[in-house]
Amino acid sequence: MPPMRLELPTGLQVGSVNAYLFTTPEPVLVDAGIKSEACWAALEAGLAAHGLSVSDLARVVITHAHIDHYGLVGRIAAASTAEIWANELSAPWLTDESQWETRYAYYRDAFLPRVGLPPEMNTLILQGLRAMSLQRDVAPAARVHTFPVDGMLALGGLTWQSLHTPGHASMQTIFYQSETRQLLSADMLLATTPTPVVEGPRAGTERVPALPQFMRSLDLVERLAVDVVYPGHGRPFQDHRAVIQRQRARIWQRTAECLHWVTAGRRTLPELLDKMYAHRPLATRFAGLWMLIGYLDLLIANGQVTQRTEDGLWRYDPL
Repeated sequence: MPPMRLELPTGLQVGSVNAYLFTTPEPVLVDAGIKSEACWAALEAGLAAHGLSVSDLARVVITHAHIDHYGLVGRIAAASTAEIWANELSAPWLTDESQWETRYAYYRDAFLPRVGLPPEMNTLILQGLRAMSLQRDVAPAARVHTFPVDGMLALGGLTWQSLHTPGHASMQTIFYQSETRQLLSADMLLATTPTPVVEGPRAGTERVPALPQFMRSLDLVERLAVDVVYPGHGRPFQDHRAVIQRQRARIWQRTAECLHWVTAGRRTLPELLDKMYAHRPLATRFAGLWMLIGYLDLLIANGQVTQRTEDGLWRYDPL
């Protein structure tokens, strides 16, 4: 039996988020929406449509630790005896308040100062990050169980393979059922290209470029035999290889455009934003920053561009 899609509102620009329900042999929910009354009400209504309530849930399985996918785990834990399952990289975000503070400090102290955006844009980004941190509840550590990012788990009476597919998020996992050729793709594979989120480095390491990781994850997913994809946002879809090929082509097209502007003398991120995202209003142009950094990361990985720091700002030079 395929998973049942529960569409939950987020109030964010991304729109609604999907949770997926398996009713047998026990009620299991994959992903848990955002912390809001509207999302909670939609979850209750979605469960009720299948004769269930939150208190009936046996397990909640989280694909990755973004607030629109785990925001309600604390409230679900308080209203039920459900076990909360998350992969080994996501689990700390579900129980440890300091994870968000560490990311906020990285953006404030290390990342944004190197980007060189106007102060008012930095303020908007930091305010948005702070607001997001409030849109989830942590769960009691004793209720959170972990599974390997590359392992197996039971859903709907079948064994699914968990696959680590970093890119959109470093802790992103997807779930693949080879016999029925079903894929719970979370935010790894959507109908439109997901954003490669800039994350702070783990202690003692450098920032891991997200878009090159995403491209490798696309290669992995493309090799899977899939009949239907159940994404984290939007309706289920088929022909996943066509979606992947379209997204890959668009990314390489935009990466070539980025190289053009670097070669033409636009060497800082604000200069490149003004060229690459000229179609956006100036006040919201910074929304393209994460994709732009991804294109530059690809160019660096391909040996076409170098990054250096000058006067405290990242600058990019063609090779």
